[in-house]
Amino acid sequence: MSSIEKKVEPTGGRPVNPALRRPFDGTETWYEQVYTHAGEDVNKVPWARRNNTPLLLPWLDGQSMRGRRTLVVGCGLGDDAEALAERDLAVTAFDIAPSAIDWCRRRFPASTVDYQVADLFHLPADFQRGFEFVFEALTIQSMPPRMHADAMEAIAACVAPGGTLLIICYGRQPGEPTDGPPWHLTRGELEQFRQLGLQEVRFEEHMEGGTPLFLAEYSRAAL
Repeated sequence: MSSIEKKVEPTGGRPVNPALRRPFDGTETWYEQVYTHAGEDVNKVPWARRNNTPLLLPWLDGQSMRGRRTLVVGCGLGDDAEALAERDLAVTAFDIAPSAIDWCRRRFPASTVDYQVADLFHLPADFQRGFEFVFEALTIQSMPPRMHADAMEAIAACVAPGGTLLIICYGRQPGEPTDGPPWHLTRGELEQFRQLGLQEVRFEEHMEGGTPLFLAEYSRAAL
């Protein structure tokens, strides 16, 4: 067990992170302050699970993904990226918060994942149509609704011809209020991926703790 993991409180509610009380004032600073104020306590990062995003591993069990160039969007503390790498995918994972990426590298010092600091809205040029599999979970909804459309456009642009995009997010019904963070998505919002040139392959609605959890799979036509 690493020194980081020893600081995790195993029971009880999550301790308060003062950065979460700040209004969302932009991706450049908000996420970094959450990680900085966490003080290496995973419990103070609300989206950190220390395990994999629900539905990801069961979905992978039905896929043939070995060796695929893979991108993990908003990788947080790296658990999903590591799970994909363990299944022999060639994984690049990015987060806008330098503290998050540093934390990933220290948690997994022998990792094969290429962890990078990057801004979803200003990604490296080689990310464009650069990945055969793109995975996003809970990142879009961590931003206010006014940013969702631009975030979806940036994510879709990373999917290579013939590639797959998998989205896992908490959902809500049309007209149902959402007071975030997180700001849960409607299925109607996810329809934008089809407008961006992707084909919907699968849509599933599950429940987790009384909250809808959406799984949406898309593909881009091969050249």
